[in-house]
Amino acid sequence: MLSKLALIPLILMTSAVQAEQFLAPMTNTQWQVIESPLECILIQQIPGFGEATFSQYSGNSEFSLAFSTKTHLSTQTNVSFEIAEAPWQNIEQRRHVISIPTANDQRVFTISGELAKHALTHLEEGRSPAIRYYSKHMNKEISALISTVHATDSIPAFQQCLDNLSPYSFEDKRNLTIHFELEKSKLSSEAQNALTTLADYVKIDDSIKRVAITGHTDNHGRRSLNGPLSESRATVIKNFLVQQCEVPEQLITTSYYLERKPIATNKTLKGRALNRRSEVELIR
Repeated sequence: MLSKLALIPLILMTSAVQAEQFLAPMTNTQWQVIESPLECILIQQIPGFGEATFSQYSGNSEFSLAFSTKTHLSTQTNVSFEIAEAPWQNIEQRRHVISIPTANDQRVFTISGELAKHALTHLEEGRSPAIRYYSKHMNKEISALISTVHATDSIPAFQQCLDNLSPYSFEDKRNLTIHFELEKSKLSSEAQNALTTLADYVKIDDSIKRVAITGHTDNHGRRSLNGPLSESRATVIKNFLVQQCEVPEQLITTSYYLERKPIATNKTLKGRALNRRSEVELIR
């Protein structure tokens, strides 16, 4: 959950009185929350402009706030991120957060990390995160604000999603290599832990279509022995995923290559140890 961080001091005040303003009407403010262990998204439509989106994705992605538009492309100047006081305050001036250079025809304006977290905190407290920049479409300065109406109805679900966000992304888990002892196909406790974590990820990512497992050996020993050994190294992983981790068997394919696909030299002990392996790949 996003903590109630001490707000960054916002001393410089700006005025947006002359800017054309876009804000969802009080009678039709629409919020959408998209929740899963892989993504948490909070969206508000801003009529006439586009939308504002708070988001964070699984893995190491940063929390972010993005204003996006299809019609009001920017000129090559700056976009100012600001905080507007609650309407009942009747204060036209805004707190300036940060100015970021814009490119010609830019459609998306984003802040990330602590600045985005503070923007959500301001929203919870009844203030409106906003942006201000020059629009090519209108040939003038415009401003887009996030309405605070019904925000407290949607933010708790968004916060709960953040609490349950997976620490792993697809890129984190798409490839896993399991190593084996000489002439063995037994899984170590470390390998079992890694496979359990991979299986947990497979269960939450519906985009995964296949789990491909390959078995390999070094060039030690006879081929008549290495064939069954490389097959066994693939099979033991499949059985662990199916029987211990409850991964659907129909998702899994196995193949084995003996010593034909080394990843290191077979002329050294270290190289042969690296080649005694199985590889697990998640395929979308």
